[in-house]
Amino acid sequence: MQVVPSFAERYRDLFGILNDAMVVWQLDGNIVATNDAMATLTGYTVDELHGMNIARFLPAEDFEQVMERQQQQIRGEAVSQRYELRLMRRDGTEVIGESVTRLVAEKGRPVGVLAVVKNITEQKLVEKALREERDKAQSYLDVAGIAIQIIDADQKTALINRKCCEIFGYKEKEVIGKNWFDTFIPERNRAIAKRVFDKLIAREIEPSKCHESPVSTKGGEERIMAWYNTTVLTDEAGNAIGVLGSGEDITERKQMENALRESEERYRTLFENSRDAMCIATSDGKIVDVNQAALDLFGYAREEMMGLDVRDTVHALDRERFQKEIDQKGYVRDYEMKLRKRDGTHIDCLLTFAMRRGEDGSILGYEGSIRDVTEHKRLQQNLQLYITEVTKAQEEERKRIARELHDESIQDLAILSLDIEAVTRSRSRLSRVTVKSLEQIQEKVNHIAGELSRLSRALRPSALDQLGLVPAVKVLMRDLRKADGITTNLEVIGQVQRLSPEVELGLFRIVQEAVRNVRKHSEAATAVITVEFDPDKVVVSVTDDGKGFELPKRLSDFTAMGRLGLVGMQERAQLFKGSLSVQSEVGKGTTVRVEVGDGAVPASDLDGERSRE
Repeated sequence: MQVVPSFAERYRDLFGILNDAMVVWQLDGNIVATNDAMATLTGYTVDELHGMNIARFLPAEDFEQVMERQQQQIRGEAVSQRYELRLMRRDGTEVIGESVTRLVAEKGRPVGVLAVVKNITEQKLVEKALREERDKAQSYLDVAGIAIQIIDADQKTALINRKCCEIFGYKEKEVIGKNWFDTFIPERNRAIAKRVFDKLIAREIEPSKCHESPVSTKGGEERIMAWYNTTVLTDEAGNAIGVLGSGEDITERKQMENALRESEERYRTLFENSRDAMCIATSDGKIVDVNQAALDLFGYAREEMMGLDVRDTVHALDRERFQKEIDQKGYVRDYEMKLRKRDGTHIDCLLTFAMRRGEDGSILGYEGSIRDVTEHKRLQQNLQLYITEVTKAQEEERKRIARELHDESIQDLAILSLDIEAVTRSRSRLSRVTVKSLEQIQEKVNHIAGELSRLSRALRPSALDQLGLVPAVKVLMRDLRKADGITTNLEVIGQVQRLSPEVELGLFRIVQEAVRNVRKHSEAATAVITVEFDPDKVVVSVTDDGKGFELPKRLSDFTAMGRLGLVGMQERAQLFKGSLSVQSEVGKGTTVRVEVGDGAVPASDLDGERSRE
């Protein structure tokens, strides 16, 4: 039969252009045409493959699958088929391929099969590794000793860990997707809790570091939760998409505190009943009175603590800063400091103190409270770790989508374009109007493929993983110049080095968001990106000559201005211990600058010359 070979001859150039393996076989499985990529995939030469039956390198059950799917296409149940196959190479090793097949027809009768085969062995290994990483992250959540939950912007429960399920008495599947407030908040508090949540999502209020609230369990019992370091989650555009919180059941603790307060309130002053450590000291730092909480916190007996010099429990440098601030303002509020206990261990504390003055204005001493926030800081670190894991999962999802766009959608469009091209070549059987229409459709298909390619690069440019930050930034600048006509310049200063993957990705996302702001808001004619490599730090800046804007006093105030992208940049920089600054003036453009150090720059043997591009 010469029909299939003649088909292969017509598309010989196409076989050489595509990087993926291509093969044409007759309906009995005998190969009549293939390309070098298929030879590389199987380990045979092109000449050896010609005339070979595909059953030679397919396991029996995979060959049966190919034949069955081939029959489905012949019966008209599917135009094309996409499925995975195992291929046995000539050397005996096994690879996994993703096959896309279409029937080859002549005069309306199927005579063979055209298959495009992509080697996805490495992809399968990566997917397996990603699943293992997700399992590790879930294991971390499940073994955490605190309750962790995520509520999405629609007030629905998006994530809940094992500890949270234990406290509330539900199974995970019973609450995922359910309204958090309708499920867990008592009816008397429900309306106000929803209003507060909506204000958090709208960025009208800032999350509190710690708050307590009553909750209802599945069995109808009401308990009290203490929620620490509530965090508003945002997407890459800075839009709020949910709230992450962690907390603990403090019902028993609250009950004990209430019982203690009720039994002693007639006999004890506010000083004695304070949950925080309370302390009164002379002007030279000698302790003259403390409450029981202070004794418990520091581990001293009362007689040991009386007359103790409070300055002996503080590092000299911290003591000087504390003294300077209280002398200037007359008070300190929530001043963070490490204090030493009797056993020599150090704890993180928040100090709120004020001067005690005599009638003549002289300083008599100091009085105030000391709060142990050691556990709160530990919870904050755990939350930061979780946010990092969530961000990592988001990036992996972006990477997956970008890969699927490139490997599936764009490839499908390429095949569609080739199909249209094949039809238009049969001009003798088509009218001129039809040919013109098909050519226009092909142009649209190619345009869509180009846009999907640009979107794939925006989601996760392959240059970032393969070549590093500078090449990926070049791709951003090329797209900005091509799509918006903005003149772009890239300046690279110092020794170009690869950074840790987390830092490279974080810096790229910040540059990407800054470039997006240039495109959408700046009305700039020129944009300059500078990447400076120093031995102990990396500094990246994006500068435009656009209209600029008036800066608020603090970066956090960008939220109220609706500039959530800048807030997202700051949060992104904090994940890899970087610092972000923004300079802007109306009519004089904007500069976004991010700096990262602390070992982010690894040792490198690359050339160390100063370069500018």
